[in-house]
Amino acid sequence: MSPLQAMERSYATLKRMLREGRYAPGARLEANRLAEELGVSMTPVRDVLQRLVGEHLVEASAGEGFHVPRLSEAGLRDLYEWHSALVLMAVRTARNPLVIDEPDDETIAGRTALLFERIGEMAPNREIRLAISSVGDRLHPFRFIESEVLEPIIGELDELSVFDSALPQAIRRYHLRRMKAVAELIRRREAI
Repeated sequence: MSPLQAMERSYATLKRMLREGRYAPGARLEANRLAEELGVSMTPVRDVLQRLVGEHLVEASAGEGFHVPRLSEAGLRDLYEWHSALVLMAVRTARNPLVIDEPDDETIAGRTALLFERIGEMAPNREIRLAISSVGDRLHPFRFIESEVLEPIIGELDELSVFDSALPQAIRRYHLRRMKAVAELIRRREAI
């Protein structure tokens, strides 16, 4: 395997693990252990960790190494607010139809990620699409917990799947509901 292949495979695997919430908030991510687990040398793992720092999925601090970010209630609320604003921008500037396809991942978290990705694709602005994806990656571990805290979620996703005049209100309700539950979402996420 070439160094580039090792890095890209390591990146995809570690990013998926972080999105799935496999590591608790604040958990230290040791390059040597990750390299062993991923079956690659430490060099691509260090490069991947630096890349993930740039994506805000990992934090680095001098003397402390790499670790999973720990969000405060205000920080998580800000992420939901920012995601809401981005998704609403995508809807307001939509030039493409909303196309919902069958998800590869049938979990609520997977369906939610795919739905917001497809809403983002309606926007002609690449930066809006990238920002929706980036914030979605950071929110993804919480999407696994949302179904435990916010029942029922299936109806919400159905409301968000219809591109009509009610969509902006549905987007706002979706995010406000989560913003009200940030304390419980953080508590459950940290209990993992």
